[in-house]
Amino acid sequence: MALNVDIKKFRMGLEERFDLGKWIEFSRKKMVPVHRFSVFYYTGGVVLFLLILQILTGFFLLFYYKAAPETAHDSIAYMMTEVPFGWLIRSIHHWSSNLMIFFLLVHFFSVLLLKAYRKPRELTWLTGIVLLFGSLTMGYSGYILPWDDRAFFAVKVGTQMPESLPLIGEQLKVFLRGGRFVTGATLNRFFALHVGLIPWLLAGTLGLHLLLVQIQGMSIPLSIEKEALRLNKKIKGEPFFPHYFLHDISFWLLLLGVVVSLAVLEPAGIGPMANPLEPAPPGVKPDWFFLSIYQTLKIIPSKILFFSGETFGIVCIFLFVVSLVFIPFIDRASSRREASLFFTLLGAVTTLYFILMTIIGYFT
Repeated sequence: MALNVDIKKFRMGLEERFDLGKWIEFSRKKMVPVHRFSVFYYTGGVVLFLLILQILTGFFLLFYYKAAPETAHDSIAYMMTEVPFGWLIRSIHHWSSNLMIFFLLVHFFSVLLLKAYRKPRELTWLTGIVLLFGSLTMGYSGYILPWDDRAFFAVKVGTQMPESLPLIGEQLKVFLRGGRFVTGATLNRFFALHVGLIPWLLAGTLGLHLLLVQIQGMSIPLSIEKEALRLNKKIKGEPFFPHYFLHDISFWLLLLGVVVSLAVLEPAGIGPMANPLEPAPPGVKPDWFFLSIYQTLKIIPSKILFFSGETFGIVCIFLFVVSLVFIPFIDRASSRREASLFFTLLGAVTTLYFILMTIIGYFT
């Protein structure tokens, strides 16, 4: 009985200070559209959960990691072998990072294919682009931190690629490396990005992204809108609280089980300590989320007209990324509720190309 009274007083105290009833009532009035593509709405919440998991496990790793070429590898090895459950925390950090990027890409391609970027959600799309590329940069910057041989040479190759860009290529490479070569300065620079800049950028951008989604509501695919209009039906919806919220929490718990299972069955490993004087080990490749770019550059001929194949490929990839950023402003047909076949095909081809090149890059 005393416990019930304490809980009641606690709830009354929260209600008095934060007016929780107001927020609960708002959540109950907020409706989430229900249709055959509704499953993609959950990917945004999954990314939020995995980002929180990344931050929590990242704090633990910071207690033991030492960002210097002489100590980075040994600190990871110590964490994996001597710190109680250190291997598990690092493995959860590793797998949650990969899954966060995976669900971000699923979210991105679903938004692209379903044209959820159309007016008035241009700013929501732009914040989503920042989240995507920020997460990719975070994953890439974390790749070098163990300072093992594969990470060292993968980062060496990756930071060499921007050199092919005209005018700014050399300066960009020097900026990323902290000099002309991959050294301890590169490790410190990537560590600062990984723990000091990118997490705050992602947290702030995610907050803005979620605020925009709350203000503008969930996007409804054009095909669903047209079908409802043709049949003269109203699109169904369910309250965010408690229905959608409980589904979200259930999915998070299921995903937590998946992450922990992967961490136990396939713990994050670490290779031999990096030695810049030794040749690159065979089969060095970037992380899976960069394999499509890696494979694309591999299949481009060495010379195209007056340009080297690598320069041509890097410039084309850069221009394509820029076009994706501004796609809501280019695809004006969708703002008039007319299906744009070109951009529909662009989204489908982009999705299929990314999947195909990732698979080929992984197995070759």
